[in-house]
Amino acid sequence: MVNYEHYKIFRKIVECESISKAASQLYVSQPAISHALKQLEANLNVKLFFRTQRGVNLTTEGAILYEYVRQGCAIIEAGEKKLEELNALQAGEVKIGASDMTLKFFLLPFIEKFHKNFPLVKIKVTNSPTPKTLQYLKEGVIDFGAVSEPVDLSNENFNFTSVKSVKDILIAGQAFKDKIIKDDRQMSPKDLHKYPFVLLEKGTSTRLHIENYFKTNNAEIQPEIELASNELLIEFIKRGIGIGFVPEDFVKKELKNGELFKIDLNPELAPRQFYIVTHSYISLPSAAKKLLEFNDVHVGTGEVTSDVDLYFDDKDV
Repeated sequence: MVNYEHYKIFRKIVECESISKAASQLYVSQPAISHALKQLEANLNVKLFFRTQRGVNLTTEGAILYEYVRQGCAIIEAGEKKLEELNALQAGEVKIGASDMTLKFFLLPFIEKFHKNFPLVKIKVTNSPTPKTLQYLKEGVIDFGAVSEPVDLSNENFNFTSVKSVKDILIAGQAFKDKIIKDDRQMSPKDLHKYPFVLLEKGTSTRLHIENYFKTNNAEIQPEIELASNELLIEFIKRGIGIGFVPEDFVKKELKNGELFKIDLNPELAPRQFYIVTHSYISLPSAAKKLLEFNDVHVGTGEVTSDVDLYFDDKDV
């Protein structure tokens, strides 16, 4: 094996057509350059240069070697430059596991802020529920994901950083108001069996969270309709097709203007946590790490100090 530095010196001598000039440009002594050249020739068992009155010229063997060395050095330098660009966020890609709702209520402000400062970094979002997001992360398809409880925090493959506590509430449209509030009391899970439910489909963390709530309180829930996103869920509830659970922050506007109203439960659903999840054994690429840190999300600290409200959709995360 030949020392790569010897090839760099060889290339510089060819470009300068002089050993002394090459030494000057490389900031090393002429004897050191001559010694490296002799080692290279000895290792390759060829003569690479012959001397002239003006300096040195390549032998036939030297000319053949130079074409390969020139291309090889150029490729290596291109790789080094690309790494410099990645580290300087002048290139690269961030791959995120997310959803439409996650984008709207959490990632979009982050992405907008990051893109304004690093417009050359590409951002790719993969829409998926929590189990699929964790699978993608384990397989290296994404750099990080946004997931919600219930989730197995003891999984050694992942690091979970809590980003927000979210409260789910039971809501209904005006079509149910007279029926539900006529008794003017809190309702238990067992009281709800007579009302049609609109829920997110199975496989989402919100659906599992709600099913666990009913199971803990010795009640059952059988939805009339299952939907793929919270946005659709809210629209169905507005139109009086059924009642359902959504994160409270998602319907502040509708609660305020009277399109929807909250049904008081006893006991209430416990708040749940949302997390940024990263792989335990795969380092975050520079761009992904910068996107999180740029928005004050510090993976591994368990804390987030961001001026951007953090909202997530269980369906997608």
